[in-house]
Amino acid sequence: MCLRRNRRDTFPIMVGRWACDRCGFVAWTRDRSGMREVTGSHLLAHHSDALSRSDFRVSWDCPYCATAKTAYDTDGAVAEFKTHLHGHVTDRVADGVHVADRVSWDGVVRVDASPTGDEADALRAHFHGAVGLVVAVTPSPERLVRALDERLDAWPRRTVIVSTGEYDFEATPDVDFEGVGIEMVELDPRLSPDEVGETVSRILDANRQPGEPVSLEVSVFHQIVAAFDVERAVSFVRMLAARLADTGGVLQLYVDADEDRNVATVLNFLDETIDLTVAVDDDRFVRRP
Repeated sequence: MCLRRNRRDTFPIMVGRWACDRCGFVAWTRDRSGMREVTGSHLLAHHSDALSRSDFRVSWDCPYCATAKTAYDTDGAVAEFKTHLHGHVTDRVADGVHVADRVSWDGVVRVDASPTGDEADALRAHFHGAVGLVVAVTPSPERLVRALDERLDAWPRRTVIVSTGEYDFEATPDVDFEGVGIEMVELDPRLSPDEVGETVSRILDANRQPGEPVSLEVSVFHQIVAAFDVERAVSFVRMLAARLADTGGVLQLYVDADEDRNVATVLNFLDETIDLTVAVDDDRFVRRP
């Protein structure tokens, strides 16, 4: 049996969440303690007029209560104001939640991250570690395997990797597959979008257990847009979303909209199909207004 490598500093499966009641901003952090800087900075941006500087001193007046402070130390005053603002919303920080709770584990999540970056790996682990069945359509099978092996305490009940790229399980002897339910499905790169979608649909039928949510990752969004016209790329994503809605689970699209003009065009057409857009910002997940 192989020994696991030392794990990276990973993002946990269940996290803390805070949603601003003034705009659409939502943040997920490792735990409640990590939320202080998020809420303080965000609320300060909303109430920047409550902070002023005059006669060599910095003053702030809390918009929620009668507290007011004046100090010479600008940095210290700002930090104190952030901490004070956080205190007004600390009871609205939810513990033990998941990003997918935002869509009731039934929807499409756009992930604004490069499919090959560490940010994407953090979200992969967050989603894939919370379900029994993972289906990942990826151009980089080895990266996915290593990300899950390094970042999860235990593999999902069943993991099916779908890719046009080859992957030899014996090529990663440092990954222990004993007792792991994992399968590699190699696609012919000449397949049409409908044929790729049918393959995924058959995998769902063959591997899902009743009542079990599914985590379906699509990290080939850029390749799909490049290989097919805009209309067919949009249709492919919509059909996948409809298929997963029938099964129950979350479809994640890993995209970098700045990489290709056509990607941004397809995303515009998918605006009503995508239920939630999430990015990774300084070791936290965020939904911006």
